[in-house]
Amino acid sequence: MSYKYTKNQFLSSNGKAQIAYHIYEPNAAVKAIVQLSHGMCEYVRRYEHVAEFFCKNGIVFCGNDHLGHGDTAVTDENLGFTSEGGGADFMVEDVRKLTEIIKERYPDKPIILFGHSMGSFIARLYLTKYTDISAAIIEGTGGPESPTAMGKTVASAVMKFKGERYRSKMLDSIAFGNYNRRIGKHCAVSAWLSRDDDLVSRYMSDRYCKYVFTARGFYDLFDLLGRVSEKSWAELVPKTLPILLASGDADPVGNYGRGVKAVYDRLVAAGVENVTLKLYPDARHELHNETNKDEFLRDVLDFISTNVKL
Repeated sequence: MSYKYTKNQFLSSNGKAQIAYHIYEPNAAVKAIVQLSHGMCEYVRRYEHVAEFFCKNGIVFCGNDHLGHGDTAVTDENLGFTSEGGGADFMVEDVRKLTEIIKERYPDKPIILFGHSMGSFIARLYLTKYTDISAAIIEGTGGPESPTAMGKTVASAVMKFKGERYRSKMLDSIAFGNYNRRIGKHCAVSAWLSRDDDLVSRYMSDRYCKYVFTARGFYDLFDLLGRVSEKSWAELVPKTLPILLASGDADPVGNYGRGVKAVYDRLVAAGVENVTLKLYPDARHELHNETNKDEFLRDVLDFISTNVKL
């Protein structure tokens, strides 16, 4: 391995949960840090091949398992449950806590925030609150056309009658029901993630991935996306921050590229000076796990090398 791995934890901003975090450090001089904000129904250790890539290039890779995910969830019962009363802001603040830990460890090194899917919504909110990162990679994000208001309304009703921890197939269908419509009727349930069938099979057999979010988790998901879909969001993003928006043009989360283009257009219209949009032909949701993942990771490295002083 080209890295040293350590795992630790800190107290969540909700004051209750212990947040697990993971650091992969290269066996060579450190140039920068890439901090991951992972997606829903997954966890940081799924990205070990990404960590390997960055560490080979002298870049620390780190991230925390969000509330209700991975090693932070502790038990299967907690998977997909964010926090009593709401976890959207807590997840943003937990990312901030890890940023502060990394800054203490590497005080003079630039930090690049890498947000994927739900984690991209968290990262996009982070950008409107804090100015302590040097660049942002936004992968597999959603556009402003998503039906977040309806999702929140249904999730609220489910919580009222069934409780925050109830796992609703109806909410799951609202969120993901049509994601395979361009792939085919007989494909795997999670085929929209990647064209790599082995990857999809591993995902579907991973207990830290293949579960139904709780009603509270879904509410927080819709809340996060709704907030970064407001027209005012782009106005709050730092104008000089380099941002890479990357998505597959076969990714239903980004409305097959159209939603991601809408995010790009809003940032440009708001005067953000250095925004790059990259859409990968035929690629699905998880670019870092796609059949062209090497191309994607090289593009990310090139973006960092071009836009961040290493």
